[in-house]
This record gives sequence, structure tokens and C-alpha cells, in this order.
Amino acid sequence: MTKPILFILLLVFPILSIAQEKDSCVTRPKIGLVLSGGGAKGLAHIGVIKVLEEAGIRPDYIAGTSMGSIIGGLYASGYTPDEMDSIVRNIDWSVVLSDMVPLTDVVPIEKNDYNRFQLEFDITKDGLTMPSGMVRGQRISELLSQLTWHVSDIENFDDLPIPFRCVAADLIKGKTHIFDSGDLMTAMRSSMAIPSVFTPVILDSMYLVDGGVLDNFPVSTAIKMGADIIIGVNVGNEDYPTLKDLNSITKVLLNSAMIGSNQETLKAIDLCSFIVTPHLDPYGASSFFDAIDIIQRGETAARLQFDTFKQLADSLNKIGPTPLPKQIQKEEKILVSKISILNRKDISKSYFYSNLGFRTGDSITVEDINNGMRRLIGTRFYSNISYEINKTDGEYHLIFNTTEAQPAKAKFSLRYDNELKAGIVANITLRNLVSKNSRFSVTGDISEDPRLSANLITYLGEGQRVGYLTDFYLERTPLPLYREDAKKYGTFNYLTMRASIGTSFTLKRRSMLECKLNWKEVKVSERSGIPELFDNQIVRFGNGFFRAQAVLDVNTLNKRFFATHGKHIRIAINSNLKSYKLYKGIETSQALVDPFIQVPNDYYLSGIASYKKHFPVSNSIHMSTRIAGGGSFNNAPFFEHFYIGGTIYNQGLETISFAGLNYREKIVENFLMAQTEFNYKIGQILFGHVSINAIYATEYGNNQFDSSQYMMNPGEFILGANTGVAINSIIGPITFGVGTNTTDFKPRLYLNMGFPFQ
Repeated sequence: MTKPILFILLLVFPILSIAQEKDSCVTRPKIGLVLSGGGAKGLAHIGVIKVLEEAGIRPDYIAGTSMGSIIGGLYASGYTPDEMDSIVRNIDWSVVLSDMVPLTDVVPIEKNDYNRFQLEFDITKDGLTMPSGMVRGQRISELLSQLTWHVSDIENFDDLPIPFRCVAADLIKGKTHIFDSGDLMTAMRSSMAIPSVFTPVILDSMYLVDGGVLDNFPVSTAIKMGADIIIGVNVGNEDYPTLKDLNSITKVLLNSAMIGSNQETLKAIDLCSFIVTPHLDPYGASSFFDAIDIIQRGETAARLQFDTFKQLADSLNKIGPTPLPKQIQKEEKILVSKISILNRKDISKSYFYSNLGFRTGDSITVEDINNGMRRLIGTRFYSNISYEINKTDGEYHLIFNTTEAQPAKAKFSLRYDNELKAGIVANITLRNLVSKNSRFSVTGDISEDPRLSANLITYLGEGQRVGYLTDFYLERTPLPLYREDAKKYGTFNYLTMRASIGTSFTLKRRSMLECKLNWKEVKVSERSGIPELFDNQIVRFGNGFFRAQAVLDVNTLNKRFFATHGKHIRIAINSNLKSYKLYKGIETSQALVDPFIQVPNDYYLSGIASYKKHFPVSNSIHMSTRIAGGGSFNNAPFFEHFYIGGTIYNQGLETISFAGLNYREKIVENFLMAQTEFNYKIGQILFGHVSINAIYATEYGNNQFDSSQYMMNPGEFILGANTGVAINSIIGPITFGVGTNTTDFKPRLYLNMGFPFQ
């Protein structure tokens, strides 16, 4: 609903003409710019502001709600429309609208579990509880803090370049809360806390959510500030929502949250001197990836009234010049005189400071603060951290508002791949509950082929760099045997158990060394086929191992899945101390499996090493390269060999993914491998990918297995490739495609949905 332009001219301009006839002391009428909430649609405000400035209008006051508070707050703090446009174009919305910190900032022991579960619950005395919002808003708080760094020491919002107000709603008292002072980032973050989407902000006994719940278009606030002329930009519902506005769960939730303010919005529109209502269909509150077009829609709508705005500016300028904004300058670095940690409960100050990276007396930048907060979030001991800066007598006081994570978490995820089929991955993680400075995690794959992984680490000292480690792993998965025509001849049940004790050393933030003693047993039994063994009453057979092991893991990837830069190095060296046979069945049939379970030597060395690097080629293409090698010395038993084939989403112990081969299609004792993969970004979450790899079975090996059709023979070379599509979805990676190799050139299909077990 837009007020006719002619009516506005008749109403406003005669008043201005009369004012011009009076003496020069007449006060210039004040302009209030009011920006409504509307989620991503609020980015249209930038385009409107751009046109207003071109027409010569600069507001005296700004009031906003939700996204209107974000754009209004940035404009009020000194950003130009072009600067805001540039900021929006360069934002990675998939990161900002999540709680993900880069994987590089996650401590090594947590990297494997980080961001790979679809549901996460706190375990409390009342049972499983979910957070109060899907997104805690850590990354958007970081962004807003960075953007408002130059005004972070301003307490009164009237002291900003343009006086500013924003609206939040207090769920406790059921009233609006108008921010006119305090921390600008906190004000904006509170005003945009959409119920059920972003967690509320707790401030001074208030529980603050999106101001649109009660007042999505705060015209009355601008009038109270002293505005005589109101220019309103409404990107919410212009009138009552239609059925089209309610055709999804998200839209129903958003409209339900804002239903109380719909009538107020209609009243507020009538109070506007000028109203701009961009046409934003089909975009909605979550259309952040269409930001550029939304900004343009705002500019287009405002240009329809450009002449009117120009006449208004000219009339006002005859009374007096447009007031110049206050100039605010802030040094890139500040000297911190004091640091406070609010809401600290169980985490020691020394642990906080050791991960923060700076202390009182240091000169810091906003990047130093954000990097420190990410490192603290990466410890997984904190769920949310924000900060404020107070300046008193030239000294800076840095105040961190922390929310410590619940010590007990339950996580769940659904997964599927065409080799291991469907499963539910469930995890329980306990921090500091088994003992002080401890982390216990157990993960199970509830499926036809169950897997279980558990580990307990108890750190020595507050720095949590060195700890005692105990872990256990169990899996019962298929071990298929393939014929030369790539068809299955039969399948074993592959059962392996491993238990370890040792010491873990966190060398740096991104690397970890484990030294441990472990015991492992591998047994196979009948699943299907292979009559020459199981028709002869063989129940199961395998090997057991006692060994010393050292594992070095260096991980600088920015993300576990769809990484665009960084490297991952993993080296595992085993010194076998004792091996033994495992056999159950009639004695006369043992000779059939003796070649596979005999122990040529008790002592031997084995190991595997891999190096993978990701790097961008262009904005839409990135690639990765991987080299790997593994093997044993002094003729290791058969069950120390490696299984080659499958994707990274269905791997197990001693399994090496290989494009163009099915899951565990080949077995090899010693190998060298190289791989190159290209990923092309088709859309925001859609990728096309091509992977090419080659593997060579080295000449050094145990010759007794050379005649087996299931083994790669020494000197054998296989070249493989696959191509397909990948989707970075909210349920985890979805990949599907086809591959083949140079041994038979037969196609092999693959499909994965969800996060993998490992």
C-alpha cells in the first residue's frame, strides 16, 4: 500500500514553502529514514539508500528492525551505500549464516566430529534439549563486530555519524526494547534474532528476539527521535500475507512470529511521508544468495520516485544545508588495558587466555579478536562468544560475553551409500565428566553393517596439550571378492576389533602426534558365496596383532567436506611385536586358509602415509591433489594388507578410496598412489566433479599371494576415474556419479547421502 505521490507533494511542499518565507532562523525539518525487517529482502534497503543519496537526501535519524537494523546501523555508523553493496557482494553467506568456524581453528582431537551431524542435543538432567535457535549466530556476530569496530567505543547511539535506533522484542516482558545506547553489534544482533532461527540474546535480564515480532516497521520510533518527515522502506508484507507467502514450513514460522506486528505495520505505513515498497517476488527472507538482484530491486523501486526525492532535497536545502555526518576515526590497533570474561563457570582463565592468543597490555586488531574467538569456539568448550569494548579515560576495556557449551552432547545423523546402505550415526560426547580435563566420545553406526568407535583422552594440565589416550574400534562390514569381469564372486563378513592405549601430543593448533600400543584382531566369516571355503565347514579365520604405533596428523583444511584450501598429512607407522592365527572350523579344512593366516615373521614394520592439498584455480573451480603410499616390510600376514576402492564416504580401517573401483574391490600389500580432483561450482551448493587417480603395486611384496585373482600383483598398474555431481546440502554431502578403470572399462555407479561414519 503506497501513498499517492501527488498527495505527498500537496501535504509536504506547502509546509516547506511557508517555512521559506519566514526568517532565516527557521529550523530545517528533520528527515527520519525507517527500514523494515524482512530477512534477505532487507538488502533492498541498500539500493534505496543509494538513490536517496543521489537525490541529495541524507537522513537526520535512522530507525530499523531486523535486517533494517543491520543496514541502518551500518549506514548510521558511516558506511556509504557503495561500501555496503561491496560488503554484501563479498560475504560468504553459507558461512555467515551458520555457526561454523574454519576447521583450521578446531583443536585436532575434535576435527573428526566437527560439523558432521545433522542434529545435536544437550544432555541435561531433564533429558535431551535442543538449542533455542537453529543458529547461535557466532559468525554473524563476528562479522557485525568487525564492521562496527570503528564505533565500538561509542556508548550513545546519538553520537554515531547519524543518530540511530533499532528495535528488539523482550520475550519475558512481552514488550519492545528500543536500543539507543550500548554496544552497536549487540543491538543489531538482538534486533535480527528471528525466533527459532537465531538464538535469542540475553541482556540485562531480557530475552531479546527479532523486533519484527512486535514492531517490524518502527516509524513511531523515528518520530519520537524528532523526525518531521518520514521516508519509509517496507520490504515486509505490504498487506496481509497471501497463500503464496505461506507455502513452506519456514514461511509459516516466519509469518507466525511476525503476525503480531502486521497490524502495526499497516498503521505505520500511513504515518510515512514517503513510502518505498520494492517488488521482491519471488525472493523471500532466506534469499541471501540473490543479494545482488535484491539490492537492484530496491534501487529500481526508489528511482520511480527520484524526481520527488530530488524536489524534497532542493526544498530542504533552501531552508538550510544538509547536515554533514560526524567524522569518526579509529586506529586499526588498540592497547588493551583490561580483559573481562563474563559468565565463566567451568573453564579456567588460563585455558581461555591460552587459546585467545593475547593478554592485557597487548596491542590488538579486530582480526586478532575474531581469530581468538574462533580458536575458543574451536575447542568446543564454548558455544558462543561475543565482545564489547569500553573506552574510559583513553583506556580500552575488552569484555567477552561467553556461553560455555554443555559438557554432555548427543548427536545424530542419517547416512546412505550404495555399498554400506543406510544407517543412523549416533554420538555421545562428554567433556570433563569422566574426569577433570577429559574428553570421552563414542560413535556408533546403527545399520546392517554396524561400526563402533570410542575414545577417551585425559589431558595433563590446563593447556590440554598432552594427554593419556584410550580408544576402541569395532566394525562388521562386507569384504567382497570380485572376479576379473568386475562381478562379485562372494562376500565375507569382515570383523575387526582394535584397542589402544598411549599418549597424545597436540603439537600445534593443527597437528597432533599419537604414540600408543594397540591390539587388533581381524576375522572373516561367511556372508555369501565362496563355497570352496564354507562348504568345507570353515566357520571363520583371521589374525591377531600386538604392535606399537605412532600417528602424525597435520590438518590445515578450511572444511572437512568441499574444502577449498589447505592440506591434510597423515602418517601412521606400526612396529608389529606379535602376531597369531585365528581359526574356527574342522581341522582338516585349515589348510585351505593357512596361506592367508600364517605368520611369516612376528616382527615387521608397516605403515601408510598420505598427503592431500586443496587449492583454488578460480572463483568457481578448485582442485585437490593427493599422493599416498603404504606397505609392510618382512612379509606381513595377509590381513595386514590394504583394501582399495570406494569413495571417501564409505571407508573403514585399511581401506583406501579409489575412483573407478568398487568398495574394497582390490587388495594390495604395498602400493603408491596419486590422485587429482577438480570441482566446479555450478550453483551455491551444487558442484560438478571429476577425479582421476592411479595406483601401482610395488615389486616389493609377499610373493605367495601373487597368484590370487583378488590381489594386485607386484608391478600391476591401474588407472581409474569418475565423474558426477555433488550437493553441499543441510543433511550433509550428496554425491552421485559413475566411474571406471583401465583393467576392464566397466562402469561403476556410486551414491552417497549424508555424513559418513568416519
